Amino acid sequence: MNRLINKCILLIVCALSSLSGFTSGWVPVSIDSVDYNRIQQKKVRKLISMQKQYGVTTFDQINTVCYNTIDSNNYSTFEKSEIILQDIKVVWHNLVNRSPNEEFDGRIVTFGLLYSKRYHNLIYKNDPISGIEEGQILFFNLRMLNGIKNLAVALEVTRLDHEAKTVEYCYMDHGETKGTQKFLLSATPEGYTEIRQITKYKCNSQLRDRRLYSFFHERIVKEFFRNIKFKSEHLSAASIPDLKSTSTIQ
Repeated sequence: MNRLINKCILLIVCALSSLSGFTSGWVPVSIDSVDYNRIQQKKVRKLISMQKQYGVTTFDQINTVCYNTIDSNNYSTFEKSEIILQDIKVVWHNLVNRSPNEEFDGRIVTFGLLYSKRYHNLIYKNDPISGIEEGQILFFNLRMLNGIKNLAVALEVTRLDHEAKTVEYCYMDHGETKGTQKFLLSATPEGYTEIRQITKYKCNSQLRDRRLYSFFHERIVKEFFRNIKFKSEHLSAASIPDLKSTSTIQ
């Protein structure tokens, strides 16, 4: 009887393992297991595959290089804010429940791949996902100069604070950029929401650090703000069950 039960369990695991984006959840996922045919961007495919040159064989071995206060004099700062005419709870709900396909789906930034350190699985473009959580590594492509230049970037969600309404991302090790990106929401006296984006960064190249990064980063943040502002201001609290009785915006 026990042998029959074990055989049934093995068959179920094998069946689930064949599903898109699913792994056993018991072991980290190997870099070699990536289906590169499902990643559109050439630069993203290259960024993932080159991790093996640094001795990285699984996605859980990928480390981050966050902003370091001890070395703060070598970092540059980018900051931008926007007022969204919507209740902070609605904006926060919209921010943390956006799928990567929505969050990184603009003229400049496009989504390539996501790895979850919590669930040990890969999420490709158009795969279902509920939203942001700590331990997600996101790979995406930056389309610069109208596509003449493309750049792959990877960030890990290192903090998701529902009380402080804050999300932090750190850049992946072995990349061109080091530092931390932070999104903060705060309520205004009028009952609206201020969203701020603060980035502490340093690049391997001074030219990239002083000119290219800030130039393109500002456009990326503006694109993100525009998208979340449009969606938030057209989303009523009544459409979100948990917020029906809490919204202050009519």
